[in-house]
Amino acid sequence: MNVPGRSQRRIEADRRADWRQIEGLYRQMTSLLDEASPEKPMGELPDIIAGPLALRFGRVFAAYAGKEDTFGEDLLTVMSEVDSLTGDDIDRFRKLYLDTRCDQHAPYRRDNTKRRRPRPFEAAIETSRRLRDLNDFRRITAQAGVATAGIVGGSASYGRFYNVKGRPQPKSQSSDLDLLLIVPTFKEVPKLCEALLNMPAMDSDAVTLLRDRSTVHESLTATYGNHVLLSQKIPMWHKHSDPFLGQRGFESEYDLSLHIASLDTFNEIILAEIPRIRDGMLVSIHDYRADEPTRAYFVRGFNGLDVPADQEYTPASTGFVSHVRICDSAEGRFKPGLHQNLIMPQFEVRWDDQPLSLRLPVIYFRWKVLERLREERAERPHEVQLLSLSHMRYGIFAPHIRSRVDNYSIES
Repeated sequence: MNVPGRSQRRIEADRRADWRQIEGLYRQMTSLLDEASPEKPMGELPDIIAGPLALRFGRVFAAYAGKEDTFGEDLLTVMSEVDSLTGDDIDRFRKLYLDTRCDQHAPYRRDNTKRRRPRPFEAAIETSRRLRDLNDFRRITAQAGVATAGIVGGSASYGRFYNVKGRPQPKSQSSDLDLLLIVPTFKEVPKLCEALLNMPAMDSDAVTLLRDRSTVHESLTATYGNHVLLSQKIPMWHKHSDPFLGQRGFESEYDLSLHIASLDTFNEIILAEIPRIRDGMLVSIHDYRADEPTRAYFVRGFNGLDVPADQEYTPASTGFVSHVRICDSAEGRFKPGLHQNLIMPQFEVRWDDQPLSLRLPVIYFRWKVLERLREERAERPHEVQLLSLSHMRYGIFAPHIRSRVDNYSIES
C-alpha cells in the first residue's frame, strides 16, 4: 500500500525492497546528529546506530543482484526523504556523501593518527560499487571459460557497508578491494588477463603487466617451489570514470588488491592436509608481488596481542618474492598470517566455479580454527579469547560482523 505524500521514485524503491528499517534507523541517527551540541554531546549513541544501519544496508542490497547501481539510486531517494533534501540528484547525492553533521562525532573526523570512518551514505555507495565490480569480474571471467573461486577480504568483508571509504577529496585514500582468487593452475592466468582486458573498470596497463608477470611466475616455482602466490594491485576506474559516481563529481578510483593462488597453493593456506592445528607449527609460503613488501608486520593470536613477524624478500623481475607466514602456533598460541586473514573472519566463498568446489574445504578450515580456539580457551580459562581478536584489522570491524563472528566462535 502506498504511503500518502511519497514520491513516485520512493514508491518504486519500495516495490523493489523493504526500506522501512533503513529509513527508521537513519532517521534515528540523524536526529541524534542534529541535536548534538557542546552542551549536549552525543557520546556513543551514533556508534550504536551505525552498526545496525550497516547490517540493514547489506540485507536490502541482497534484493539488488545485478542492479547494484539501482540500489544506490533508491538509497539516495530514501535518505533524501528522511533529510527533506531538495534539489537535483547531484546536489542531494553530494550532501549525503559529504554529510558534515558526521564530523561532530570523532570517528568520522580526519586526523593524522586514526583512520576516518566513512559517512553512512558514502560507506553504502562505496561497498555497493565494489561488490558490483566483483560481480562483473566473475561474469567476464566465466564467459571466457576461466574457472575461478573468489574470497573477499579486507574492509569489503569485515567492514561491509560500514568502513569502506571512497575519495571525497582528490588526495584522499579510498579503501582497497582485497580479493583472494583461486584458479585450478597458474596456466589459466594469461587467459584470465585477456578476459579482464574487456572489463572497463580495470586499468589495462596493470592487467597487461599482470599477464607478463605470470610468465615470470612460472620460472620462479623452479627456485621457490610450487607454492608461490601471484599478487598485484590493479587500479580500478583509473582510465575511465565510474559512470555512477563520476557523473556526480567524485573521484571513483580505488585499488583491487589481487592475490592469485592455484588450487594446490590455496589448500596449503587453509591447511587442507593438516587435520588438527597443533602446537609448534610454522607454515609459510612465497608471494611474488609487484610492489616492495613492508619488512615489518605483525600477526595476532586469539588474545589480541601483536607478535612481530618480519618477512624476508628478494628482488625478482618486475617485482619481489617475499617469504611470508601462513600461520604459526609457537608458545601454544595460534596466529593466522596475512592470507588466512583474507579468509577470516567471515570465511566467505563469494563464488565457486566447478571444478574448484571450495565451500566445504573452507568450512572445514573454519572448524579447525574454532577447535583450536576452544583448546586455547581451556588452557587459559581466565583470558578473553575471541576469533575476531586474531585479525589484524579487528579495531575497524563493523559491529555486526564482530558480533556474528564471535557468537559462532563462542557457540563452538
